[in-house]
Amino acid sequence: MKRLLFVALLFFTVNLAAQTKKRPAGTTPVNKPVIISAPKATAVIKGNVKNFNGEYWSFAVTGDFENRLVWVPIDKNGNFNQTIGIDGDTEDLYLYLNKDAITICAQKNDTITLNWDNNDFNKTFTISSPKPRINERLQTMMSVYNLCRKDLMDLSESLYKDKMTDSVKFEKINRLYNKEMKASAVNLEYTESEKLITDVYYKYAELLRSNNLLQKYNLHINDTTETGKRLNMQFPDGGYHIESEFAYRNSNAYKSFLFNYIRFNKGLNGTRTEGNDWNNKTVPFAPAWDEYYLAMANLRLVELRDWFVTNEIKMDFGAYSYEDAENIYKDFITKVKTPRYADTLKQTYKAAQVLRPGNLAPEFNLKNDKGEMVSLKSLRGKVVYIDFWGVGCGPCIYEIKNTTAALHERYKDKNIVFLNICVDTDEKTWKSNLASLNVNGVNVIAEGWTRNPVCQKYNITGIPHYVTVGADGKIVNNNSARPSFGDALLAELDKALK
Repeated sequence: MKRLLFVALLFFTVNLAAQTKKRPAGTTPVNKPVIISAPKATAVIKGNVKNFNGEYWSFAVTGDFENRLVWVPIDKNGNFNQTIGIDGDTEDLYLYLNKDAITICAQKNDTITLNWDNNDFNKTFTISSPKPRINERLQTMMSVYNLCRKDLMDLSESLYKDKMTDSVKFEKINRLYNKEMKASAVNLEYTESEKLITDVYYKYAELLRSNNLLQKYNLHINDTTETGKRLNMQFPDGGYHIESEFAYRNSNAYKSFLFNYIRFNKGLNGTRTEGNDWNNKTVPFAPAWDEYYLAMANLRLVELRDWFVTNEIKMDFGAYSYEDAENIYKDFITKVKTPRYADTLKQTYKAAQVLRPGNLAPEFNLKNDKGEMVSLKSLRGKVVYIDFWGVGCGPCIYEIKNTTAALHERYKDKNIVFLNICVDTDEKTWKSNLASLNVNGVNVIAEGWTRNPVCQKYNITGIPHYVTVGADGKIVNNNSARPSFGDALLAELDKALK
């Protein structure tokens, strides 16, 4: 069974922690990427905000691999000026403003100016670029945001909650696809507009894929206008099978779709990498290897392939067997052709070695629900099963409600501690959920998630995430099975207890 990760999707959700207007008590926000390639170019975000009661605002940059959080300091006059790295030709930005994540994009070597009054954001917010075509694209993005954002949020929730037939689901998705595509398809003669319609197509293709509709239905524009005909020709039935260098360099929606499609839908309709035998590779059940071979067999564009496999290996170290991830890295590092991705791989491997089974687990001190500090060292002499979880994580809550009680009961007289580390909320909300969910074990909090040093040490980019530490303080497994996986976890814990 593939391990499923709960990851905050910035297209559809808002990272509330990132909307903090005031500096977190006792800290200074640091604009520090996790592990990325050196940016290929830069852009500048500047402007002025009135009536802003705080020292910082924030946005995320998609980048090649992670969404990098950027803190923007505001001076006493409300002015700000921030330089950011741009990995591709164009990079998406998610502005954490007005209790939402507003999507815009930045071109390399561009300057984007934002202005607003925080007391009346909707009427005063403006965005501009000195480059006319890029400025037109920004205005179109804001127009599409105002026109379609709420509809997309409502549709995503309805697809998740409501019972409906596949045909009804498709009709709802395709209807909104038509609305957003036509709103985005202005100035089609401009290269800058190509990014917008590419984003829309792959965003809705991913919506079909995630609802198991992609093999059965095709997105299409319903009207017969010249614009409608042109869009249907550009994005024909099954058009998502085509590798696109333009989309790779400009569309995060394309890269997100492609990464999921190859991994979960087994490739791009039989496309192959010429001159090797990747299609003939077979291994015993091992999802990390399976995904690696799929990428090597499917992707012809070398830089796109190198991006994909680098991204997959980074994910492997946080989701699958350390041994598998390490061996895939050692195989691919001899094949990667793109220097900056080779550099990323080497940095990733160096950081991952800290969590190699048999190494001492990284030390930490965290506050428990009684206000006391709990260190990992203080638990030495006992096996520690660590659960990194969040109050907003559905799979985390499922495990707590349905599987952990039986696990704790099985080992209640054993030399084991169940340590629950909440990562996604503030102390008040955390304590409230501990009570309502009846979370047993030792409960501590690591606020800030990817900004928290403990989460950085343990490479916690998705939750739930489990780590087993032996009684000697050494890592048994940095990617332990979750409680619902049953025998796999029990065998690991029983072995650690011997």
